[in-house]
Parts: sequence; structure tokens; C-alpha cells
Amino acid sequence: MAQYGGILLRQNLDDKGLMPRTGGWTASPDIIAAGTQPVHDPQAYFGSDTSYASDPTQEVVKEAPNYIYVRGKNVIGGDPQTGTARVFAARQSLFLYPSQWLENPLTTSRGETVSEIASVAANTVGVTIDPFVWVPKEVSEHYCLVGFISTPDYPFEKQKPSNAVTSLNDLAAWIGANGGTGWHNVQFASGQAATFTNSTTYPASSTPAKIQFAITCISCPVGSQVSFSCGTPLPDGTYINLPPTTITKPSQIGFVVDYDVPAGWTSPIYYSYYANGNPPVDSNFSVSMSASIKSSTPGSEVFAAYVQPAHEVFPDHIAFAPGGLRLTALTDMPVDYLIPVGSDMTKLR
Repeated sequence: MAQYGGILLRQNLDDKGLMPRTGGWTASPDIIAAGTQPVHDPQAYFGSDTSYASDPTQEVVKEAPNYIYVRGKNVIGGDPQTGTARVFAARQSLFLYPSQWLENPLTTSRGETVSEIASVAANTVGVTIDPFVWVPKEVSEHYCLVGFISTPDYPFEKQKPSNAVTSLNDLAAWIGANGGTGWHNVQFASGQAATFTNSTTYPASSTPAKIQFAITCISCPVGSQVSFSCGTPLPDGTYINLPPTTITKPSQIGFVVDYDVPAGWTSPIYYSYYANGNPPVDSNFSVSMSASIKSSTPGSEVFAAYVQPAHEVFPDHIAFAPGGLRLTALTDMPVDYLIPVGSDMTKLR
């Protein structure tokens, strides 16, 4: 048996990259559904020896943004290799012929169908930093995620199966001959589906700014939850996110997180609502995602004309630190000033 020469995407935990491949092919530990919040420093988190010896994938949450990472190992040794990852969502079938999934690629927050893996040294693991985002809506059927890691010596055009693969013999031959491919059956979380997820875009600005991101809830029942997230990292490697956070009062309430956003940065931001079996309080129900410029010392004419105290813009909101650490109510904080510059609202129909 020969050793695979590209970046290995394992088909199971026992896969060492020997060709032709053998063993089960539906539980790749290297196609990782990481949950509904992006992972800080995925290279360190999923590239460690401990993580590589396990399958860290989580259950997928319906109607919510799920962040999908791909990792691979340079098992042949020698020079470092760079890789390009792709993931496709496939409705479950006993035999996954290519025609069932090749036209259904997942994309990253940047809208790309590929995510790069930086230089992978010999006998080390590389991980995608830019995750794929999947918001599964039609989930009456089971799903698989099909993954690829291509390299210059093993390009995608030669890895991918032909739509002419329509026999079990052809499918088995393709599976056995490609060390940069695999798939993972998807398990959906029971009883944890988001009621809805919508996305809004933070467009690129020609200037940097400190931005306060807020999610505001009106007539949301106590016990329901809201969250927001983004899969495009900021320059320091952090992600704009608020983990699922529980509503504690049925009138207007919300949560804010501050981030320094550089010029030129842009990305969709997903915001989700989880009713958790609770009906809206009344017809005024709405969930809004907004962004505001923040300043402690407004000095320009623009700020002087338009700023308002934060606790007046967002009354009864709770401030969180990046990463989800609760701080305090805005009314108890030193006065900050905000200029609301954009929002997106979801109401009852």
C-alpha cells in the first residue's frame, strides 16, 4: 500500500493515509461542525494532538448558523504543503452519487466556496481559519457533509468525482483512490432549533471605528433566547458574537458587545431567536440587530450634532465583553455616546 502524498482528510479515526483507502467513510473526524458560534484560534483548538485524536464535531442546530471547519495532516513528510478546503451538503442517501451534492457547496461568511489552509509542515495538522457557514432550513431528511482538501499536486479538478459516477463500482473506486476527501453524517440537535435566523451585512467603511453591536428584543417571552455571530475574524483573530443569551423580562431588553472594526472589513452577521416553546408576549414582538458608532469624547461636528447617551439609545440593555462575559447594565456604566448607523428588524407576520 502507498502513502497518500497530499494533505490527508481522514475518513475515520484509524485512517493513516494508506492507499487504497479502507474502512468506514461516513464519520470523517476532520469535517467538524463546531456549533453555532465560531471558534477562536481554530488552528490551536482543532490542530492539537488531543483534538486530532478525537472527533470534536457537535450536533447541528436547525435554522441557526453552524460553523464548519476542515482540518488535514501532511502525513507524507518533506516540504510544507498548502491546502484548499471545500464542503458540500448532501441529502442522506445510502449511496451518495456526485450528482446529489456537487451543486450544493457551502460558503464562508465572505461568500467563498473555498477556505484556505496555511502552510502545513511535515507531520503536522492544518485547519481552516475561515469557517464555512451552514444554516440548514429543510431538515426533513438526514444530511451528510462531503469535504475536500486539495493541494497543488492533488488539485480539486482531479479529486472531484465525475457526474458520470452512477454505479457502485465507480463510487467505490473513487472513494478508495482519494486521500483528500471524506464525509461525515450529520446529527441534528433535538429540541434546539432556532425559531429563525436572519442575516444582515456589515459593509466596508473607509475609516475604522469602535462599534457597539446590539440585539434588541421587544415582547419576547421570558425564557426565550437570542444570539448573533459572524464567521469572518477581525484582525486580532476574534469574532463578533454573542452566545445564546436568555431573555429575563418580557418588555424591551437587549444585549450589546463592543468591537474595534478596521477600515475595509465586511461580513454578514447572523442573528437568531430561540422561542424555546414560548409564544410571543403580544403582537409588538420584534428582534432587531443594530450597529452604532461609539465614542467617550465626541469632538467632531458630526458627533456633536448626533450623539446620544448609550443608556438612552438602548435602555435596559446588558453589556457583554467579547466572548460572552457579562459586564453590567448600561445604566450603571460611565456615559458613552452612540450614533446609530444601521439596523435590521424581524417582526411577526
